Amino acid sequence: MINTNYRNFAPRFGVAYSPSDKWSIRTGFGIFYSEESKNSIFDLSRGFGGRTTTLVQHNYDVPTFTYTNFINTASLPVTVPISLIWGANPHLPTATTMQYIVNVQRTLGQSSSLELGYTGSLSRHLAYLPNQNQGILSPTLSSLLRLPYQEFGASGIQYLNADANGNYNALALKFTQRFGINLNTLLAYTWSRSLDETSSIRGSVGNDFSPQDARCPLRCEYGPSDFNIPHRMVASIIYSLPFGKGKRFLDHGGVLNQVVGGWQASTITTLQSGGTVNTSLWDSGGTNFISNATRLNCNSGVDAVLPNHNQNGWCNAAAFSNPVSATFGNCGRNNLRGPWMGNQDVSIFKFFRIAESKNVEYRMEMFNAPNHVLLNVGGQSNCNNGSNAGPATGFGKITGTSSPMRQIQMALKFNF
Repeated sequence: MINTNYRNFAPRFGVAYSPSDKWSIRTGFGIFYSEESKNSIFDLSRGFGGRTTTLVQHNYDVPTFTYTNFINTASLPVTVPISLIWGANPHLPTATTMQYIVNVQRTLGQSSSLELGYTGSLSRHLAYLPNQNQGILSPTLSSLLRLPYQEFGASGIQYLNADANGNYNALALKFTQRFGINLNTLLAYTWSRSLDETSSIRGSVGNDFSPQDARCPLRCEYGPSDFNIPHRMVASIIYSLPFGKGKRFLDHGGVLNQVVGGWQASTITTLQSGGTVNTSLWDSGGTNFISNATRLNCNSGVDAVLPNHNQNGWCNAAAFSNPVSATFGNCGRNNLRGPWMGNQDVSIFKFFRIAESKNVEYRMEMFNAPNHVLLNVGGQSNCNNGSNAGPATGFGKITGTSSPMRQIQMALKFNF
């Protein structure tokens, strides 16, 4: 039912050039293909199987025609006892990404290097699920009379398309340094921006399942990606303690070396911008598959984030208003960003040498070692919580986290 793609040509091209022993210049280009989840295609089998009962009871699920009145025009429009229709464009190209990179590396002295690079990508044929049975916006017509295919009812036609686009651009800086034989450090910073019309086939959060307006599924949805992180800094340190055999201090073998020698510690610290959130409340247009798919109205001139923001008050309710029935919200997709996020992971290693070719490795790793609470303003926040009556109590509070509490794991490994 879906045409096979026989032209997924994926070339790679790369060049590295060193004008001297201190400089290195690299550039590359490649085309990559990503097979999306096939659930939305396999869903078509639900409609082929035939239903003797309805999935969801609505007033339009009971057919209004029978063998005795099916040619009577007075009974039109008729309704079919189906809760949801699944469809797909038979010409579905594979999601394609063209990636390109250029960076310049310079050694500084004998043990340091600095690298500056640009990375970009263009994504095409991204899949998404618009409602092909979206009705016109009308405050007077009933929900059924507004539909283009009234016989299928107001639950919608989930139709798979693959013509959305995305792009990513990033400037990256990396500094590495080796202090003697015991200490290695790495510091990396990325300044980036990712924009698209859809970030995943069903959206990474519930209120991004499908376009707000199926009649404008691309241009009106273009905005920051669900995973857009403008600023990200990562610092890594690896330190081998200078004790034990072959080291600077306590250079002895035997039991003393087994106790104080072979220790290594490392840490990775990450600081980055907060995640995005799609501010929405209810299906005011009456056009979507899920109840909270319509975005809010953004009030111009008002900051969306409270001045003294914290977990008890992040989103500014004065910056938003609830769209009325038969309208769409004017806020852009992923128009709000949450608090910055910081995390630190710590690892400790110990090597016990048994023989020339045998050793035992002990490792202890702590994830989120400081046990910080990393607030998540996305799906678990009250910045997109409410109904047609307005925002829920406590609108603007952050009630979820993006990372678990501190986790510690230990392992023993025998190498031979």
